[in-house]
Amino acid sequence: MDQTCSRRTPKLLIALLLSGMVTAVARAQAPTPSPATPTPAPKPTPAASTPASPQVETPEPPDTVVLKVGDQQFTKADMDLLIKDLPPQMQRAIAAQGTKSFGEWYARMVILSQQARLHHLDQTPEFVRLLAFETQQLEAQAEVNERTKVSPEELQQYYTAHSADYDQITVRQIIVRKKPPTPPAAPGQSTSPTGPGSAPKAAASQPSPAQSTPPKSPEAATEDAKIRAEAIRKEIVAGVDIKKVMDEFKASGDVIIEPEPRKIRHGGGGLPPDLEKVAFTLKDGEVSEPQDLPQRVVMVQVTGHTRLDLKDVAPEIERVLQKQKVDAAMDAAKNSAAVWMDDQYFPPTPKQPERPSLGAPVVRTPPKP
Repeated sequence: MDQTCSRRTPKLLIALLLSGMVTAVARAQAPTPSPATPTPAPKPTPAASTPASPQVETPEPPDTVVLKVGDQQFTKADMDLLIKDLPPQMQRAIAAQGTKSFGEWYARMVILSQQARLHHLDQTPEFVRLLAFETQQLEAQAEVNERTKVSPEELQQYYTAHSADYDQITVRQIIVRKKPPTPPAAPGQSTSPTGPGSAPKAAASQPSPAQSTPPKSPEAATEDAKIRAEAIRKEIVAGVDIKKVMDEFKASGDVIIEPEPRKIRHGGGGLPPDLEKVAFTLKDGEVSEPQDLPQRVVMVQVTGHTRLDLKDVAPEIERVLQKQKVDAAMDAAKNSAAVWMDDQYFPPTPKQPERPSLGAPVVRTPPKP
C-alpha cells in the first residue's frame, strides 16, 4: 500500500470527512414528504409462485482491490484499516450510511495528494517541518503503546492488592435539617395573646420529635435535630417499615429519608468522607450514629455489601497501570537523555490561586404548597 494510505488520517481530512458525512447522514435521515394525492397502484395479478433461492453474499478476500485513483490501488484490507483508525463519530456515520461516501471522500483526498506531489508542495520547508513534527508524534505514541502494555497477570495482581478499593455498600441516607432559630421577641412584645377577650391558654403539650417547634438558638437547633434523628434511628433499628417511618416524620418538612438505597463505592465520593468511613464499618441492616454537620444531622443505613468483579474494573485498572508505566518510562528517559531548557523562554508555570472548598452539598426540600 502506498505511503499516502497510511493508518493515520490527517486532521484536515478527518474534519472534511466528518463534516461531509455527518451532513449526508442528516439528509438521509430527514423525512421524505408524501405526495398530496397518492394514487393507489393497481394490484398485480398473482403469478405462479416460484421459490426464490436465497442469495448468500460471499465476503471479498482482503487482497481484493476495491478502489483505484489514477495509478494507485487500495485493497479491502487497506480500506478496513483506514476505517478502523477513524474517530468513533466518523465510524458511526459510515455504519449508518455505508462505505460509499467514505470511498468518495477518500478518493478526493488521494487526488489532492497526487496534485500536491505534482506541484512539489511536499518539498516546501513548511511541509517538511510539519511532516517531521507529525512523525515525532507518531514515534512517541508508538513508544508509549509499546511500554504501556498491561498483561492479564498484572491486572489480577493489582486487583488483588487493592481489592478494598472495589468494595461497594448499599446505603440509605437519612437527613434531618436544622430548623432556623426563633428570633427573639422585641422588648415589651408578648409572644402569647393577652388582654380582654383572649381565651385562657391551655397547657402546652410536649411536641413529638416528628413535629418539633423551632428552637431558640443554634445550639438548641442542633439538639432538636439530634433528637429527631435518634427517634428515626430507633424505629429503623426496631424494624419499622421504612415507608411508615417516612410518613411519620415527613410532616415537619425537614426530614429527608431516601426511599430506595443506592450503591456507594469505597472512595467514590458518594458520601461526606467522615460519614463514608463510618458507613463502611457497618454491617447489613445497621444504622450509623447521627453525625452533626453545619446545617443538618445525617445518618446512613447499610443494607448490603458487594465487591466489583475484575472484569468490571479492568479498564480502570489498565488506565492506572498505564499511567504508572508512562511515568516510569519518562523518568528513565529523562535520566538517560540530557534535557536543558532556557528559563527565560520556558518560565515556571505560575501557581493558580486555591479555590475555596464548597464542602458537602446541602439537600434542600421544596417549600410546601
